[in-house]
Amino acid sequence: MSVLYLVRHGQASFGTEDYDRLSARGKNQSQALGTYLMRAGTSPTRVVSGGMKRQRQTVQGLIEAAGWDTPPVVDPGWDEFNASDLLNAYPEDDPGAKTDSRAFQRLLEKASARWASNDHDADYLESFSAFTQRIDTALDNAVEGLGSGQDAVVVSSSGAIAWAAARLLNGGFPQWLALNRVTVNSGVTKIVTGSSGKTMVTFNDHGHLPRSWVTYR
Repeated sequence: MSVLYLVRHGQASFGTEDYDRLSARGKNQSQALGTYLMRAGTSPTRVVSGGMKRQRQTVQGLIEAAGWDTPPVVDPGWDEFNASDLLNAYPEDDPGAKTDSRAFQRLLEKASARWASNDHDADYLESFSAFTQRIDTALDNAVEGLGSGQDAVVVSSSGAIAWAAARLLNGGFPQWLALNRVTVNSGVTKIVTGSSGKTMVTFNDHGHLPRSWVTYR
């Protein structure tokens, strides 16, 4: 069997002008995970990230802390869905969502339900169906060609990882939404691939983090 580790990026910079960069806490989270994986003996033959800055910065933190010499590859298929696009298309607004993470999450979930209904696809740069197909393809590509006993590490975002997990559980939008809601920054989802296909064995493991370092946004 081969093993794929799906890693959510470290904490980004919510509430600032540039969300798409790691906060100081996010850098610490990525380094803590790199140290944890190194001590666990993880030595990936493939390291991948989406194209977003927070994802690429997390990969660098992992590599530096773990001491890996595998050069990272960027696959935009692992990019997160465009939350701003969803919120801009939603007919309601909540000014508090710009700085209050809970208000933002409530509004985003309402906007996500509208997006996933497939009744308003023309309103979005990427439909929900296109997003899920993109993640399906990225997941297949991430494990393609991995030999028995080989590991791959992919750094992505909560929505993308939640869909990969929901797909493997034969779930749909409700399961995706529930998983997306609880994904921890730098949390690890472990998928094994063998003769019977892909199997998710853990979701959102964040045992490498002190409790005070656990963040969701």
